Amino acid sequence: MRKGFFIMTVMAVFSLTVTTITAQTNPKFTEFPVAVGPDSTFSAGAVYGGASGIVAILGDTLSQYNITAQLVYPPDSLIGNRISVGRQGTFPGPLVAFDGTNYLLVWREFSGDVNGQFISTSGNLVGTYFTIGTSASSCDLAFGDTTYFVVFVKTDGHLYGQRVGKSGSLIGSQVQISNNQAREASLAYDSTNYLIAWVENSSDKDIYGQFVSKTGLLVGNNFLIDGGPYFSDNPISLAFDGIRYLLAFHEAPDYDSSWTLYGRFITTTGTIEETITICDSTKAPFIPFVAFDGNNYLITWTQMSDMKLMGRVWTPSGVPIGEPFVVFDSLNGKTPIGGLAFAGDYFLVVGTRIDSNFTDGDVYGRFIQSTGVEEKPDNRLEVADFSLQQNMPNPFNSITFFQYTLPKNGFLQIDIYNITGHLVRTLVKGERAAGTYTVSWNGKNTQGKSVTNGIYFYSLKFGNLKSMKKMLLVK
Repeated sequence: MRKGFFIMTVMAVFSLTVTTITAQTNPKFTEFPVAVGPDSTFSAGAVYGGASGIVAILGDTLSQYNITAQLVYPPDSLIGNRISVGRQGTFPGPLVAFDGTNYLLVWREFSGDVNGQFISTSGNLVGTYFTIGTSASSCDLAFGDTTYFVVFVKTDGHLYGQRVGKSGSLIGSQVQISNNQAREASLAYDSTNYLIAWVENSSDKDIYGQFVSKTGLLVGNNFLIDGGPYFSDNPISLAFDGIRYLLAFHEAPDYDSSWTLYGRFITTTGTIEETITICDSTKAPFIPFVAFDGNNYLITWTQMSDMKLMGRVWTPSGVPIGEPFVVFDSLNGKTPIGGLAFAGDYFLVVGTRIDSNFTDGDVYGRFIQSTGVEEKPDNRLEVADFSLQQNMPNPFNSITFFQYTLPKNGFLQIDIYNITGHLVRTLVKGERAAGTYTVSWNGKNTQGKSVTNGIYFYSLKFGNLKSMKKMLLVK
C-alpha cells in the first residue's frame, strides 16, 4: 500500500442544482458545525433533497461506530436532533442517496454485512434496517429512475452490485461486476445505464469501468479507463453531466511521491476522451469529489501542502472557471477531508476535520449557493439578450410551456431532469436562429412514459450560456 494512503473509501452522492456557481467569488454561505464535540465523528457523504439536506455520520457520544445522520437546512441550520439508526458500522461510515421521497443510508457492519435504512425528509426512520449484501469490504450507491444500485467488494475480491427498491426490497440477484480484484469503487447513472469504476487491486495502478443497465444486466465488458505505470490506489469519484461522465482519480509515480489529481471524461459508450489536471503534486492533493449542477462540475479535494479543503468549477468541456477557492480551512491542527453532493438548489459540502491518527474528528457543513448564468467579459451583450422564462402553468398536471430567447444563431439543447439529477428527456437539440421560442413538455420521459409527481428542472444550454429553472408536476 502506498505511503500516504488513508484507509478509507470516502464517497459522495450527487445530483442536481438549478443554476451555475461562480467560483471566483466567495461561495456566500459560511460553514456551520454538524457533529462537533468531545465525541469522534466522521462523515463520508451527504445529499440535499430539496426540502432539507442530510449528513451521514459515523459516531456519536455513545460510540465512535454508531450509524447516525443529521438533517440540515440552508444556510446553516440543523433540523432536530441527531438521528440514530441503532446499528454500528466500519470506517468511513454510512453513505447516502435520495430517491425523491426518502433518504437511503447504506453502511458496512463489522460482520461484513452491507445494510440499509430509509429516513424520511422529516427525520423519521422508515421501516427497519435491512441487509443488502454479505461478506463485503466496502460499498457505494446511486439512485436510478426508480431503484437504487448498491455496489460492494466481497471477500473474494470482486465487485458486485444489487438493485434495491424504494421500499427496501432486493430486486433480482447480485451481479458480479468486475472480472479482476477491485477496490475504491464509485458509480453514477446516465438515465439508461450505471457506470461503475474501480481501481484494480493487485497492481494498484489500473482503473476499470463497467456499464450496468437499469435492470441490473451487464452492458458490454470490463474496459480500461486508466492504465500505465503510475499508482492510483486511492478513492475515486464519478459524476455524469447529461452527455459524458467525469472520473476524478489519483496518480503518483512511486511510493514516496505526492499525488496528482486528474479528471478523465468517458462517453456513455465507454470511449475514453480528454484528461484534465485538477491539482498537481506540488499541493499534495488527495481524495477528490465531483458533482454536476446541470451546467458545470464542482470538484473538491484536500491538499496537504496547506491543510485546506479546496474547490474549483469546471465546464463540461474541461475548462476551469475561476481559481480554486477554500471551502474548509484547517482548525486546531485538524485537516479537513470533504464530501460533495447536491440536489435541489444548493451544493452541500461536508468536511470532517480530523487528526493525523484518524481518532478525533468533527463534522462541518457548508451550503454553496449558485449565482445564475455564467457571465464572461466577452459575452455581456449575449447575456443581456438571453433569457429562459418560468414555465406556465406551474404547478401543472398534463402539459406546461416555457419561453426562451436566443441572442444569435447557434446550437441549443433543452433537457428535463428529475430532482435526483437524472436526465428524463431531451426536448430540443440542434441549431436554432436568434429569436424567441416556446417549447412544451407533456410530463413524459424519453420512452414516452408518464413520469411521477414531483419537482423537475428544465435546463437550456446555448454555447457558453446556460440557465435552469424548477417546475412542479402534480397529477
